[in-house]
Amino acid sequence: MQDAVFKTYVKGIWCVQCPELIITGLLQRRGVIDADVAYFQSLVTVKYDPAIVTEPQLREKLTDLGYPPFDRKPTALERLAAKLLHLGGSA
Repeated sequence: MQDAVFKTYVKGIWCVQCPELIITGLLQRRGVIDADVAYFQSLVTVKYDPAIVTEPQLREKLTDLGYPPFDRKPTALERLAAKLLHLGGSA
C-alpha cells in the first residue's frame, strides 16, 4: 500500500514547544510514518499508511492533543486567543 499525506492547519500553536508536542503525539499513533509542523503557518503535515489510520482519525488525534484542525491559516488574533487559552485564560 502506498503512503498518503494529510495536511491541515491547526489552532493552538503559540510556542516553540507546540510543534514538538504535536509531532511526538502523532508519531505515537499507529500508522503514522512521519509528521512535521510549520510553526509560523500553523500547518501540520502527516505522512501515514491509509491501511492503518484514516484522515478522520488523524483529525481526532490532533484534537485530543489540543490542536484542533482548522480549515485555514489562523490569524494573529486567533493565535493570541489560543495562547490565552493555553495559559488558563479565556478568549
